[in-house]
Amino acid sequence: MPKPKEQSSERKDLINRGFYLKGLALGTLGFCTRSAVDVNGSGAEWLEVVDIDLHLTKRHHRLHGTRIAHISDIHLSSTVGAQYLARCIERINQLEADIVVLTGDYITYDVLGRYRKKVAALLGGIKSRFGAFACLGNHDYGLKLMPAKTRNSVLIEFLRDLKEKGITVLKNESTLLDINGERLRLVGLGDLRAADFHPQKAFANASNGDVTIALVHNPKGAEYLDQFAVDAVFSGHTHGRISRFPHTHFLNRKKRKFHAGMYQVNETKLYVNRGLGRVGRMRFYSRPEITLLTLR
Repeated sequence: MPKPKEQSSERKDLINRGFYLKGLALGTLGFCTRSAVDVNGSGAEWLEVVDIDLHLTKRHHRLHGTRIAHISDIHLSSTVGAQYLARCIERINQLEADIVVLTGDYITYDVLGRYRKKVAALLGGIKSRFGAFACLGNHDYGLKLMPAKTRNSVLIEFLRDLKEKGITVLKNESTLLDINGERLRLVGLGDLRAADFHPQKAFANASNGDVTIALVHNPKGAEYLDQFAVDAVFSGHTHGRISRFPHTHFLNRKKRKFHAGMYQVNETKLYVNRGLGRVGRMRFYSRPEITLLTLR
């Protein structure tokens, strides 16, 4: 049999552009499709990997060069498929990060419990040198219309599933990592909307001398951490939207103070990730994001 002809570089380029344009068109409308992610991480894709140097004020020479991959707002659901998210996780693993952090909203309420175990299994595929650490988002607590006992039991089961898959969930608590003989503390807060935001409890074991990074789903939470020695806060929640209704000023009574990217909140740096998934709405001009932050 004749050998198949190798594709020319021009043809490969056209194919890559086709995948990118398809991902661009669907991604702009909010559809999270597998074609939006290049499986090899070498071609054009709608998913964006944002590479940032995170300059901290504390002396932490041994932490210099530590790479933290940050993802948020996964929202596995009927509109955010498992194939798409699996490809996103492949892209995370290709970055070979030292730490992976996740800042909430892994499902979209999920009243029937169809997606919690699925997303835990997907996240179990994350690989990093020191592990994966997470806080919770408002959707992860379930609908407020559900009986409190049911919501709580579903959440406890979800937390157990994540733990079994190797994800350390920090729910108003912290953990201390030893990286090259230097202390790095990760603090995870509960969600503001779920009335489970308790910084006093979360920072109970924190020391002013530690380099400290807080995981807070809603970026508004960063404004409540003034009294704590926090070097950086990682958040999500906004999906990159400046306001609820883009380009419709008469419907927007108030724009978000923090919507995407890096901010300075008093003495603390805040980074807001645009997220990987969506919540039913169209996602105009806001690409899904994996952030890679390198400590400097």
